[in-house]
Amino acid sequence: MTTRYLCEINSVKNFQGDTRKILLSLPEGKDLKFFAGQYLQIITPEKKFPFSIASAPIKQKQIELHIKPTPESKDSETIESIINSSEVLEIEAPLGNCYIEEPPTRPLILLAASTGITQMKSIIEFLEPHGFKQETFLYWGVISPNDLYLDDLCSTWDEKYSNFHYIPVVSEPNKSSDWQGRTGLVGEAALQDFNDLSNTDVYVSGSTGMVYATLDSFIDQGMPEENMFSDVFSFAPR
Repeated sequence: MTTRYLCEINSVKNFQGDTRKILLSLPEGKDLKFFAGQYLQIITPEKKFPFSIASAPIKQKQIELHIKPTPESKDSETIESIINSSEVLEIEAPLGNCYIEEPPTRPLILLAASTGITQMKSIIEFLEPHGFKQETFLYWGVISPNDLYLDDLCSTWDEKYSNFHYIPVVSEPNKSSDWQGRTGLVGEAALQDFNDLSNTDVYVSGSTGMVYATLDSFIDQGMPEENMFSDVFSFAPR
């Protein structure tokens, strides 16, 4: 059941680049019970704006959001203005059918495009106390290396857990002369690493076009359609 909350804006901090970390505190005596991977909506008089919850479900009294401005977007300008000028935000949560309730029983691929990493961060931090019993692969696709604003955190998970693998993928490497990592589209990069996807769960966070292109290509490589999960399937069905 979704509920509306009037949350205090605790802090606004910049990551590298123009992405910002927003911490919200729930009202006194209130908790937000949600599953890893769910999202909320910021409510304004004109419309509602969806954002993935970046924090793990254990943090029920504080909510973490990552917000990146979109050039020439009126919606983005509205959100940026609200964050810059307000002390509170009204939200509606939890929302979304693409989430994890318990550690998976099969290998797990997490595919994130841009700030889609927020949904995956919540899932990873939920799974972390269990030690990643199944092989878990995080593919994070961005335009340029400067967009990898959580690179240090993701690398820490990779170094700490033998079953966790972090693969950043840059689609326009010409924007950084010193990038030595993977290049291209994030979904295609993942397909290069797997010969058999028949027993793998895949969670995808990105644009509608990216998600459906990923679904089709993964099915072509042997993944059962029911093994892929994304909020896109709910709000933009084919």
